[in-house]
Amino acid sequence: MNLSWLRTIIPGFLLGFTISRLGFTDFNELHEMLLFRDLRLLFAFATAVSLTILLFLLLRSPLRFAPIQFHSGIIPGAILFGIGWAITGACPGVALAQVGQGLWLAWVSLAGIFVGIWLESRLFPEPPTGSGC
Repeated sequence: MNLSWLRTIIPGFLLGFTISRLGFTDFNELHEMLLFRDLRLLFAFATAVSLTILLFLLLRSPLRFAPIQFHSGIIPGAILFGIGWAITGACPGVALAQVGQGLWLAWVSLAGIFVGIWLESRLFPEPPTGSGC
């Protein structure tokens, strides 16, 4: 019996549980963070990013990354992603955790994510080209 799926599902459950317990799935708490009224989630996010960077630095010798390709769609895409996150209170990972919590509005966020991905694939069928970093 192949149990390789456990390498994905167990960390996924742990991530969902953690972001739920921290409050990232609560729109009001996320709203307070985005307005810089409550910095608790911002510090938790900054800590997670810092630890991830540290982990990648420690493991960088076995990891091989392709050069980053910059193109004209990165800035508008990042702005749209940020606007969507601010409006819905959910990035893709948080939306999945909200679905797991039974928050029905998360399905609207997920639908928007999938429609956006589908539209991008229809409008720009070829991968963008740009200069390597």
